Amino acid sequence: MKISFEDVHERDDPFQLFLDSIKSDITKRKYKNLLHNFLKLIPNKIYQETLDVSPENRDLQILAPFFVKLAQKDQKVAQNIIAAFIKEDKKLVESGELNPNTIPNHVKPIRALLDANSIPIHWKSLHKLFPRPKQSEDRAYTREELQRMIEASPDITDKLIIQLFSSGGFRLEAWDYFSWKDVVFFKNRDGTFKGAALHVYQGDPESYWTFITPEACQTLEHYRQVWKSRVGRLPLPDESLIKTVKFPTIRRLNSRGVRKRILKIVKKIGLRPPLPEGKKRHEVPLDHGFRKYFNTMLRRAKVDYLDKEDMMGHSVGLERHYERYQEDDFERFPEYQKAIPFLTINSSERQRFEIQKLEGEKSELEKKNEEYQLQKDEVARQGQAIDTLMEEFKKLKESKSNNS
Repeated sequence: MKISFEDVHERDDPFQLFLDSIKSDITKRKYKNLLHNFLKLIPNKIYQETLDVSPENRDLQILAPFFVKLAQKDQKVAQNIIAAFIKEDKKLVESGELNPNTIPNHVKPIRALLDANSIPIHWKSLHKLFPRPKQSEDRAYTREELQRMIEASPDITDKLIIQLFSSGGFRLEAWDYFSWKDVVFFKNRDGTFKGAALHVYQGDPESYWTFITPEACQTLEHYRQVWKSRVGRLPLPDESLIKTVKFPTIRRLNSRGVRKRILKIVKKIGLRPPLPEGKKRHEVPLDHGFRKYFNTMLRRAKVDYLDKEDMMGHSVGLERHYERYQEDDFERFPEYQKAIPFLTINSSERQRFEIQKLEGEKSELEKKNEEYQLQKDEVARQGQAIDTLMEEFKKLKESKSNNS
């Protein structure tokens, strides 16, 4: 192992440090655009007064290092620039042109740039400038809409995406991580699927476990066989969970590709019409609508709140540091099972699951009745044995009395 001069020199590039600090390609693309919008607002006069030099052009790769140098020399000036940016955003909120919930997202890339370059800023005082958050008007997909999406799916890939997305509740970026080793199937004694555990963001510090429904398991197993028919073998554990169909070689269907496929389907069923004038958001978020559906169904199933939050990858207070369960023992699965009837999309499949559940409960009841009957018989047998002993004792006592 050897450290090269180039490796050390690369650490001097503030923009590269910013890029290296962001793992998701989608987040990286969003952050770059938002950061560029912010940096273009800073006039060259401020750089000239603070650094005695100004940027040669307005490219992001040029502006980012300049802002970092300015912040390194005078943190107060940098903080004032960010505060002025927030106040301008607040004016847009007041005029109805911007959702107040968007402002924190505009500031996150700025913080990522400064944090990556070890520049301390008093963020708490800046956060106090944020306007009061507005309750989201977005809604989740309904089961009926998911059913229509399944019916409109031209390929098993689309059907699988919808079922995994809605029953797992993960974020869009998770598709950039999934491989076959991330799925752990649970089966009933008769070999049918009970469900499965799904490892989200494996290898990342933010990784966690969620679960998927038996319905999704069946489709995933079908997809596995389709994979075999197309490739000539079953997928390997390290291979991506879903592959593209465009290329003959095995290539991951990443989050961007997944989003395109979903958009095509929702448009097909009329869920993504052109926005009317003055409206900037659709009623259902394209990808986040699945996560909202997952959250809604787990609440309706009365799944334990902390378990629900863990299955969504949320940190709740100190809960992440004082883990109640050993995650890879899948002790949360019984809580998830409460929600399976709610998360199952296909009506007949949901009915089949309910019948299976009732049969299981009936079998368990019959088993308990058998155990109760055995206990009752044992008590009766012991009672008869006691009666016999008492009778013998009585006879023995009478015999002794007669002899005396």
